[in-house]
Amino acid sequence: QNNTESYGSAMDPDLYHGNAIFRNQPSYKAFNKSFENANDSLYTFLNEVDPEVLRQEEKETSEIFTSFSINSALKDPRTNEVPAITTCDHTYQRLGYTFPLEQYSALNLNEHAACLRVLLSWQRSEPVAEEDFVVWHATEKKRSNECQVVQKHFHDQEQAKREVTYAPMKRLVKAYRKWFDLRMNRILKDYPNEAYVTFSGLPQLSQCKSLNSQTASIEQVELERIEGQVRVWPEVELKKESLRTLNVRLDRYSSTETKDLANLLRNKEKNLKLEGGNIIILPLDSLMMLLTTGLYIDLCTEMFLKIKESSSSGHKCLEFQSPFPARNCGWHTNSFVLKQAFEAYISQPGQAEWLEFEANGSIKEVPKKPWSDNSSVELQMNYEPHRIEPESSGISDSNSNSALVTWTLKSQNQDMQIYTTLSIPAVRDSIGKQPLGCHFIKLENKPDCGCEIMSKYELLKAWLQMKLLQAEFGHCTRVSLRDFEPLLEEKLTLASLEKQLHDYYNTSMPQLMSNLCEFLKLLDTVPVGDYLLRYSPKYKDKFLLCNATMEASAQSFQLHQLLKGSIPSDQSFLTQSSYLPISPTLFGRLHEDLQLLPCAFPAKPIGKVAQRRKPARPMTDPTVQVPDRQPLKKKAVVSDNRRKSKAQQKARAKARKKAAAKEEEVQLEKIMCL
Repeated sequence: QNNTESYGSAMDPDLYHGNAIFRNQPSYKAFNKSFENANDSLYTFLNEVDPEVLRQEEKETSEIFTSFSINSALKDPRTNEVPAITTCDHTYQRLGYTFPLEQYSALNLNEHAACLRVLLSWQRSEPVAEEDFVVWHATEKKRSNECQVVQKHFHDQEQAKREVTYAPMKRLVKAYRKWFDLRMNRILKDYPNEAYVTFSGLPQLSQCKSLNSQTASIEQVELERIEGQVRVWPEVELKKESLRTLNVRLDRYSSTETKDLANLLRNKEKNLKLEGGNIIILPLDSLMMLLTTGLYIDLCTEMFLKIKESSSSGHKCLEFQSPFPARNCGWHTNSFVLKQAFEAYISQPGQAEWLEFEANGSIKEVPKKPWSDNSSVELQMNYEPHRIEPESSGISDSNSNSALVTWTLKSQNQDMQIYTTLSIPAVRDSIGKQPLGCHFIKLENKPDCGCEIMSKYELLKAWLQMKLLQAEFGHCTRVSLRDFEPLLEEKLTLASLEKQLHDYYNTSMPQLMSNLCEFLKLLDTVPVGDYLLRYSPKYKDKFLLCNATMEASAQSFQLHQLLKGSIPSDQSFLTQSSYLPISPTLFGRLHEDLQLLPCAFPAKPIGKVAQRRKPARPMTDPTVQVPDRQPLKKKAVVSDNRRKSKAQQKARAKARKKAAAKEEEVQLEKIMCL
């Protein structure tokens, strides 16, 4: 017996006691019910009879299933809703999307395959075969014309079925409202409910052009310090299991409150640098508001601005605060919700590796947290229900970090010293020396058509993050809006971002930085004080600079009423005609499954011949003999008047065709300009 006890105690720590999340749970028999019941969902599903194939004499026996109601079906405990699909096969790797256009391409199958290989080589940064590039160059005109036709089909389809296309957006809007309420409650506690009145109007950056055409650039970039926890992510790729978990538990992970970036520039350092010249404290989100306000409906429109002046040197300090959350939902708020949920998910124990950056500059690994604090010896096998708070999500707080970057906005006439705080998405190595420039999770609204181009806001933010962090690469994960299926892992570089900004939005970064320089010069002339910088759709191409007033008037507004006057919704977004075209160069999972060239019709399979419909012939009785008709004799000579009329008809038909083709080209150019 003693040998048995010693052997059992020695082997006890090595035994597997199951996952900690399933411990102290009730037995399955407590919830087991009778299977042969009309209200049981599985029983009803197995005995369901299709009414279209049900014969008249068998309808009497099917009346027992009419008492089944959807309210009595078993619900998914994770979402508290009845599952829409009873079975889900994850062993099948294909997406299941079908291309919405039923038409064959002008390219044959071999040309199609050669162009696909060229795109894949460019996307993977591999050398292109010479014979494939020859085919690519020879079919350029065909592909360009076909791309315009396909883009027009996609545009018309989205505008006609806009609410159906963006129907999966509803749950993201619901999750954003919860996050918005948490964020606003904290903001309203920090800022008093004062009355504000417009002090002055400032032009937006698109209007801030100097008299002499000049450019500006970002130079002397230096990463001063990092504080917080940064993820170690050598291979940037989102796992399907993570996205499937977020698809089911989006509300749980997206309703966590966002932490503010730490203020890494101390007051002593600020005063010391102010003695040497003018300084500008400009967080990345505030910089994005200056560059992109008014472009999209779902962007931030208000932020606080403080202008101070040194009593000894007379130099000014322009300090921008983080902008307030957007009050309309759209493309960017959808991606923001999924990004917040993903960051909360990977912050849970066992999901990722982290590095701790301390204020003194030291770096250390964050120890992994155990799944459960209880050891296997202290298990309680009796079921005891625990009280769960309805507001508690039961998950750990998201890990966050802040980085302080100092850089110079250099122009021909003046250099500006700017301090920017931003968050580092991840590092590629375990010593924290290779930061990842940026990581976007872009939701694809038309996954059955292809991958959309990035919005101007996303391109500018990716370019600024990579420029300020001095990173070689960034990353964009493209995910389907319908079911959060991963579609493409895209690598970003500064050169590719600048090319997309130039090709899609006609934007030059040196010119845009010059406009920013001119705007900051205008702010330097504003008197010292605290201001609210806001944008209103009533005054396009303008910023409104507002200050607090002691006496309320007809022109003034209350701060709290402005921030919480409306509930975030997608109504404004759905009523707009904003549209993101499909990228003709991104080869995603849809194109891989269907062997389809982006922005093109599918290739015609070899051996498939289109059959023409033959006209029906009347049935004839073989006994009745039909007399043969004599063929009409054609006139040998055609008169001159008839020849002239035919020539005129051909000329008019040719002119009509040219006018129709020209009108179609004009319409296609309008769509491509969107």
